[in-house]
Amino acid sequence: MRVKSKVDVLVTLIIFSAVIIIAVGIMVMPQEGKRLSYAFGLPVVAFLLWLYFGTYYELRDDYLYCRSGPFVERIPYDRIKSVRQSHNMLSSMALSAERIEIKQHGKGFILGTTYISPEDREEFMRELTSRCKNLE
Repeated sequence: MRVKSKVDVLVTLIIFSAVIIIAVGIMVMPQEGKRLSYAFGLPVVAFLLWLYFGTYYELRDDYLYCRSGPFVERIPYDRIKSVRQSHNMLSSMALSAERIEIKQHGKGFILGTTYISPEDREEFMRELTSRCKNLE
């Protein structure tokens, strides 16, 4: 079951504003600076678009697969100790403030906590918790 990330309007505005600003900056750059602007600008644009269009979550047989652009995390269901709704804005694999906080057994707070933002948060939580046997 693959689910896209919910995306807040503010996140959309920030990402596409940055893309437009970089693109305009490249276009108005004098000819002698174009190579350098392409070398730095295009990878940033590609990265932002990859995050925007490439953030999703999959409930696989043995683990939750989370992808946000180049970042990947596999969370085995038997390591999940708690699942709850959250509005925490810490850096995460989520493009919305309406998040799910997933804590894992055997890991500290920072490395053991993942935030995701599936489009239908309640349905995703129900399906996820039904697969987790070690919830507290």
